Amino acid sequence: MTWVAWRVQRAQLLGAVVVAAIVMIWLAATGLAMGHDPTWKYWPEGEIFVLDALPALLGLTIGAPVIAGEIYRPTYRLAWSQGVSRTAWLRSKLVVGGAVTVLLAALVTLVLEWWASAVSLAPSTSSGGFSDIRVQPTAFDVTGLVVVAYAVFAYGLGVALGAVLRRPGWSIATGLAIFAVVRLAVERLVRPTLVSPSTVANFTSVFSGTFSHTVSNGWLLGAGWLPLGRTVPAPGSTWSGQLPAAIVACDDHIAAKRTAAFNAAQAHCGLAAHLHWVAEYQPMSHYWPLQLGESAIILAMAGVLFAGTVYVVRRWRA
Repeated sequence: MTWVAWRVQRAQLLGAVVVAAIVMIWLAATGLAMGHDPTWKYWPEGEIFVLDALPALLGLTIGAPVIAGEIYRPTYRLAWSQGVSRTAWLRSKLVVGGAVTVLLAALVTLVLEWWASAVSLAPSTSSGGFSDIRVQPTAFDVTGLVVVAYAVFAYGLGVALGAVLRRPGWSIATGLAIFAVVRLAVERLVRPTLVSPSTVANFTSVFSGTFSHTVSNGWLLGAGWLPLGRTVPAPGSTWSGQLPAAIVACDDHIAAKRTAAFNAAQAHCGLAAHLHWVAEYQPMSHYWPLQLGESAIILAMAGVLFAGTVYVVRRWRA
């Protein structure tokens, strides 16, 4: 059954291999070109969009035709008439497509790891470009385990939609929309709290020295003025960088001072108003815990999709 599954799926699988190879060649070329510039590196928005969408495109284009393609032809009736159970037929198809998806995603991830390092600046560099802070969303989404996890999720999503919609094209189009919603929801709502974030407080909104280095080397989640004793906004409130009235009134007569004097004066204003500036962030040390946590959630969702596919296929009428 595995050989038969490969023969049936080989066109889309070989197509996915070719696309992945083109992407890796493109990454190698751009990485080598920008890697020789020691001062300026820049990640164009177009490249970031392509790299963010890569796991979805890879998984959906392989997964959507697995079931929907069989129904569209329809060759599944021949397999079932040869005494092959639906579960065995589905298992062989899922394993072949899933193995290719994981292999290609892993290879692309290895190239992405090298590329992200080649086109990034050190965090301390001030000449522009993208700093090598992998915990920040731009780099987090295209490095580490999450690339493979999202590719497997997209594969499972494509297979499940194919079993329900029974059209490869519609399955891919619908899957792209669902994938985008899931990924955005995880990044905005789930990832920030997977690991308890760190906080750092100061009596001035101008972070410098240790404060600046600590926060800039992480993923800033929010910052603002809070009452002394609080490190997060009150329930029902959100972070706000707007200066409180007490700080504004105090700042009015010190705005013309030099930076060092201004920082000291604003710190005095904050202390007098019983306020301090707090930043909440995920430090670079949380990169791998966040990667593992998010990957586990996404793979669990993929498992649910595979189970749902088995349930749907077993209830089909031959």
